[in-house]
Amino acid sequence: MNKNILLTIITENQTQKVKAEKLAELLKNELGEGWETENIEKYYKFENSFKIELKKTFSDKTQDKLNLIGISLADRLVSPWLVYYDKDENSVELIFNKDNFSRIRKTDFNVIRWGQLLITEA
Repeated sequence: MNKNILLTIITENQTQKVKAEKLAELLKNELGEGWETENIEKYYKFENSFKIELKKTFSDKTQDKLNLIGISLADRLVSPWLVYYDKDENSVELIFNKDNFSRIRKTDFNVIRWGQLLITEA
């Protein structure tokens, strides 16, 4: 059964869509092959923000393996991530909220304000 890893990123201090598009490409390069840009749009909840949605489909991984992959991939970008684990569903949701203690793995990722990583059925 196919599973998707969905990554949503909310940016800050970005006034041009082209900058969000560049960030999406940088994120995909960091995360590895197979990532698709699902959507990039202005995010009206915060001024000068964009919402970037990325997706990668996996066909040959167990849920446990995908949970580890998701955690590892998210940590390549920024840290720390809050982990929400649902034992009944054997699923993981990760949430990042930028604050004074956040660790940004690359300077280009400093515009990431919020992130969510979900593993879902394809």
